[in-house]
Amino acid sequence: MLGVLILLLLLRVWAILASPLNLYADEAQYWRWAQELAWGYYSKPPMIAWVIHAATAVFGDSEAAVRITAPFLHTAAAGFLFLAGRIIFSAKTGAYAALLYALMPAVTLSSNVLSTDGVLMPFWCAALFLGWRLRGNGGLWTAAGLGAALGIGILAKYAMLYFLIGLALTCLLDAPMRRALISKGGALALAVMALIIAPHFAWNAANEFQTVGHTLDNANLGGQLFNPENAGTFFIDQMGVFGPVSFLGLLAGLAGWRTQPEGPGGAGRWLLCFVLPVLIFILGQAVLSRAHANWAATAYPGASLLVAAWFTGRKGVLWSSLGVNALIAAIFLVAAVLPPGMTRQMGIDNALKRTRGWDTAAQQLYAEADRLGASAVLVDEREVWHGLDYYGQDRDVPLISWRRNLRPKSFSERAALDSTNDSRILVASLHARLRPMLRDDFAAFEPAGQIRIELGARGNGCPITRVFQLYLASGYDPAERTADWTAAHKDREEFPEPPCPVTD
Repeated sequence: MLGVLILLLLLRVWAILASPLNLYADEAQYWRWAQELAWGYYSKPPMIAWVIHAATAVFGDSEAAVRITAPFLHTAAAGFLFLAGRIIFSAKTGAYAALLYALMPAVTLSSNVLSTDGVLMPFWCAALFLGWRLRGNGGLWTAAGLGAALGIGILAKYAMLYFLIGLALTCLLDAPMRRALISKGGALALAVMALIIAPHFAWNAANEFQTVGHTLDNANLGGQLFNPENAGTFFIDQMGVFGPVSFLGLLAGLAGWRTQPEGPGGAGRWLLCFVLPVLIFILGQAVLSRAHANWAATAYPGASLLVAAWFTGRKGVLWSSLGVNALIAAIFLVAAVLPPGMTRQMGIDNALKRTRGWDTAAQQLYAEADRLGASAVLVDEREVWHGLDYYGQDRDVPLISWRRNLRPKSFSERAALDSTNDSRILVASLHARLRPMLRDDFAAFEPAGQIRIELGARGNGCPITRVFQLYLASGYDPAERTADWTAAHKDREEFPEPPCPVTD
């Protein structure tokens, strides 16, 4: 197990160092946060920015430096999962669980980019290990370690709060855990956790609860509620997160088809407290509104332990799962390091387009800004802002993200146009449907050319192109965002891209 984890780590570090891919928008956003350490940021707790700050302080601001900690974090998570499996079941079960986790498609992807899930997982897996140790009469050091894992996990991502729900359920269903938590050890764990997270929530209180508010916005409960068709999509997505055989094995085990009992002392029931609430809650969220595939990721460390324990006596299931996931991992690894010409031949350019072309776009756009004597550059999408921000670190003009709603809806929109930089604005618009709204916000809005960034080709041969329509604008005077204003611009577009292939 240790040999495989080290091999995976070395391969993933090599892939990061060899990858030609740009940072994707969220990574660029986290890098920007990392330039100034704080106890919180616009949409996420602070841990990911702290990790990037530490890595880039040592290795510089390259893409590889931003991402380099990702495979180490997941390797640590797999190690803690092995320790948990060893004390709950057996060393063999722990080894299988660690490998099931390390080869999960979601972990493979998250080992090549730095995400909040990647930063969270070591602390979630450590909490599983320490939680069971505390249940088995672990001492105060174990309790303090559990509190630290919970607290740092919350600073990594609020999804760590699901672990607290799991602990509450174990108190209801498991007498040894109830005795362990209602004790000096439980009080110490709670105190350590509270001490660690207190500065972050104090920061939130001092900053209009930005992080908490954005997390609630992600639930998207203001739109059409109840979408039962999303349930099927959720289950398909989870096969992509955990792996198709692993997820089907989990469902089969939950249905009672398993080759081993639940384990000593109600271990299976204990682990289910950290698996089922996450899956049920995110499934409910998906049906109610929407849910991204990775939102249920915290269910799968515990699920890895369960699948490994349930099917230790039927190794065909385990080896099939590991084999399929290893094949997916190999494909991801190769795709991350291939040059654009080869990815085009493989037909995967469309999957990689969000991590291409930002360096070229920044170079060309800021050159145009210098040539035209622009006082600022304005863009109409957060991803564009973050790409141009990271790859235009030496720019001479401010970069501003247009506010469609007048109030900021993303970190990129925090800086607004004002009288000091609205005299000669270079507008780089990506979205044809937004341009009529953009035009309404300015007294003058004149075409200034176009920038086209080639990103590859689709499977049908159609080119994938990021097209910026350029305008010179001045006299920023935004219209009031009323319902009539929104209706007036519905279905209006300016210079939309023709379909491919072009039809008569």
